[in-house]
Amino acid sequence: MNGPELEGRTALVTGASSGIGHATAVALCRSGADVVATARNREGIEAVAEEIRAFGGRTRAIASDVSLPDDVDSLFDEAGSVDILINCAGVIQPIAPVSGSDRDAWLENIKINLYGPYLTCRRALPSMMEKGWGRIVNVTAGVASGRMASWSAYSAAKAGVETLTKVMAREVGNSGVRVNAIRPGIVDTRMQEEIRGSDEVFFGRENLERYRSYKERGMLRRPEDPARLILWLLTPEADDLNGEVLVIDDPEVAARLGLEPMGR
Repeated sequence: MNGPELEGRTALVTGASSGIGHATAVALCRSGADVVATARNREGIEAVAEEIRAFGGRTRAIASDVSLPDDVDSLFDEAGSVDILINCAGVIQPIAPVSGSDRDAWLENIKINLYGPYLTCRRALPSMMEKGWGRIVNVTAGVASGRMASWSAYSAAKAGVETLTKVMAREVGNSGVRVNAIRPGIVDTRMQEEIRGSDEVFFGRENLERYRSYKERGMLRRPEDPARLILWLLTPEADDLNGEVLVIDDPEVAARLGLEPMGR
């Protein structure tokens, strides 16, 4: 797979302190982009920035909470014009049936996982459309289909992100801006650790054992795998794609990236 040439492009990566966001920030810098790494965890993004600077990459670390409008406004004011926006920030909790869920935690999940991408896209799109070029990639999840019990907030938020992606793609039209999303598969991240540590009463023994078995059997993807898919969406080869939700374990997509589909 040929990587994108991103010299002169500024990329903003949310959730950059760990997991897919961390891997994507590093990959973008290796492709020549200037990267603004953001997350609530200041120490985490500073560590990522140091890692990037160690190989000569150009990056800035700006702590922010994408669920807060004032934080997002301050983030974009400091970051300046953004050519590429990658929305990776996300939380999984609460894992509980709707009838037993904490309503404040449920709303917080929606605010981070759905309202956050809305806020960042809202700020990024005008300058992208004015310049006639921009790329937005939103990270979603397979559970957007609603097949997992006890994940109502996370599933609803990710389904919303996929719909938001498609609507924005229609809105940008032929402006030169592209808005797409990816389903990254089951990735070896802190979120997966949280899932494996879930309360069996709420999550269910069968679900818990299945997710623990993915780790035990070596069936989790590395964060660098979805980062490769994100970078491919920034190449000229993907210029015709707009409003798509790409599934990394789709055989055609995996083959394009030189990866094996992870059947489960």
